[in-house]
Amino acid sequence: MSKTRYKNQKESNEAIAKAYIENNYTNSQNKLLLVSKANYGKRSSNVCYSAVDDKGMNFYEFNNNAEQNLMLIERYEWADFSSVTIDHSIAKSVFTFVGHGENRDITIEVKGKEVEQVIRNHSSMEVNVVKRPVWTKVLGYRSQTTWKMFMASTVYTLILLFILHPLLPAATHNFIMGLALLILFLSIIGLFVGLIKPKWVLPKFKIKTRKRVLFSYLYLIISCFFIAVAFTDGESTSTPASTQVSSSQNSVTVSSKKDGADSSKQKVEKNDSDKTAKEEKRQKAEEQAAKEEAKQKAEEQAAKEEVKQKAKEQAAKEEAKQKAEEQAAKEEAERNAQEQAAKEEAERNAQEQAAKEEAERKAQQQAASQQATTSSSTSNSGNYKPFENDPSDDQQSNMSCSGQIKGNKNSKIYHVPGGAYYDRTQDNIVWFCSEADAQAAGYRESQR
Repeated sequence: MSKTRYKNQKESNEAIAKAYIENNYTNSQNKLLLVSKANYGKRSSNVCYSAVDDKGMNFYEFNNNAEQNLMLIERYEWADFSSVTIDHSIAKSVFTFVGHGENRDITIEVKGKEVEQVIRNHSSMEVNVVKRPVWTKVLGYRSQTTWKMFMASTVYTLILLFILHPLLPAATHNFIMGLALLILFLSIIGLFVGLIKPKWVLPKFKIKTRKRVLFSYLYLIISCFFIAVAFTDGESTSTPASTQVSSSQNSVTVSSKKDGADSSKQKVEKNDSDKTAKEEKRQKAEEQAAKEEAKQKAEEQAAKEEVKQKAKEQAAKEEAKQKAEEQAAKEEAERNAQEQAAKEEAERNAQEQAAKEEAERKAQQQAASQQATTSSSTSNSGNYKPFENDPSDDQQSNMSCSGQIKGNKNSKIYHVPGGAYYDRTQDNIVWFCSEADAQAAGYRESQR
């Protein structure tokens, strides 16, 4: 009775809230489109209702003990928000409104897709719907919490088992039980192996952790255990029925007793053969697991060998590169040494050439001086007076004597043939037939 009264009271509260909201919108310029129960978060501990209109959304708080059961607590205008992100699940929809101020998170129950349609039709907001697989919307998987998904998977498996058990024929019970035991055995092995090396038993999972191994293989172990127990009980419950049938037949004739004994013997033989088949399957599964483990080890060893080989090749390449660099540096040093030797040889030749030219010049000066002295001493008639040329002419004009001495009228310095400034002196020239004539005229000899 209490549950019925609560249900009726709940329905009457919703009816009261809806009637109040419709009455409140009677004189409003906004058009009321739908009313839905909402969750306003921690701001209100009471039940809230959302009234969605063409320009925004009103939120009302319902308080059954107050004089006014429904009270408007806040309004959202569509124009105040630029975008909204919607996450739909089976029982509710979470709306995250993004605007210039603080973001708003609102949970709409039951009518989330209708509210989404209103926002698309009556606002300019950018609507982003969270896309996720259908199974994440199922109860127990929405939070993506590991232990919740583990419990939900176990419960759903048991429900499915109890639904399928009476629908499956009895002939398949032994096969299903054997398959469940085999998977149970392999799951136990996989659990122990996975706790050591998770990647070996989680080939298709992106996140390969021991926690995932524990929950995944515990789920398999528990599920296979319940399946084996369920189908074993089914087999044992069918045995008394067959016994009653055989006992009723024994009361009729002796031959029927024989047939019953033969059938029971066949059953025993069948059970023995089933056990043998199960044992063979178990052995094959163990052999397969051992082969896979050996294959995995061989692949790891091959990968290590490949890494070592690559390291050796890299070291050889670096060594060859270093030798090539050393050889190039050595050749560069030899080339620089040869160039330095060639420069020194060229400088030495240049110095020798300069020394040779200096010796030749001195020899010429000595010869010219001796010739001038001889000509001045042996000449009895001649012009011993200096004579001048045109200032821009450095050639001898007076042919009465072979003047070889060139004097500078301004500096009072004379130059002999072969001197350093003999050819350079070109202006203000005074010619002398000998050095004695130049000295007699007041000129002094050039130092070079």
